[in-house]
Amino acid sequence: MAATPATNPSQLLPLELVDKCIGSRIHIVMKNDKEIVGTLLGFDDFVSILYTNVLRNI
Repeated sequence: MAATPATNPSQLLPLELVDKCIGSRIHIVMKNDKEIVGTLLGFDDFVSILYTNVLRNI
């Protein structure tokens, strides 16, 4: 059975993928190689993000 766009992350639009990650633990690598790890609580239209339980590796 072929995967549908709803179940295949490569077929999702970027904001749809971020929306599906709400409640998940995610890792962000910044341009300066700093890492942020936390649980995604939400985001807005500008993709400003809200996290909880954040760890930052400097």
